[in-house]
Amino acid sequence: MTTHPELPLTAKIVEWKHEKGYGFLQVGKGRLFLHWRDFAERHKRPAVGDLIRFTGGVDAQGRRCAKNAVHVNDGGHVTALAVLLLTCLLVLPAVALHRRGADFRWVGAYALVISAVSYGSYALDKRRARAKEWRVSEAGLHLTELLGGWPGAFLAQRRLRHKVSKLGYQFGFWLIVLTYQLAALDSLQNWRYTQAAMSYIERNSGLRR
Repeated sequence: MTTHPELPLTAKIVEWKHEKGYGFLQVGKGRLFLHWRDFAERHKRPAVGDLIRFTGGVDAQGRRCAKNAVHVNDGGHVTALAVLLLTCLLVLPAVALHRRGADFRWVGAYALVISAVSYGSYALDKRRARAKEWRVSEAGLHLTELLGGWPGAFLAQRRLRHKVSKLGYQFGFWLIVLTYQLAALDSLQNWRYTQAAMSYIERNSGLRR
């Protein structure tokens, strides 16, 4: 078994110990050590059968191992549970729009376009990340979500396995989703909560004067 330290190679995981965070790749007739910390991207849990692209290297003890590992088959899939959750998240905004007399032909067309833009932004950012090129900013991704593309982002996170393990980003994403839910609920209440908040702000600003 030979591995050039600079040329990328591809091999399958033939053994993986989840509790210890390491396993082995089948390279030719031999096996090569791979540790979880040597993954360049950590958004998919390694498993036997996964195809890995890597470069050859040595560990702290001078033993040959895989470095800069990335999953070749790192795409996820949209489960029935994810579809159900997305459907539930869309119900309240849809009811609020219907109550307001929105034309669903235009609303639906806009939602599809902005969701496609959001999904495409995720795909572009992931592709650039793997190529180590200039990334799409997280603010840019959040902007497409805030403009209504959060359903597309929801699907992209699960299908592309991108931005799912970054807690700070997930907090921002779900805050946007929650904002849409609360706005829809407030709309169904004839903006009662917004009016109460505005009245509270006005009263307190008057007291400060």
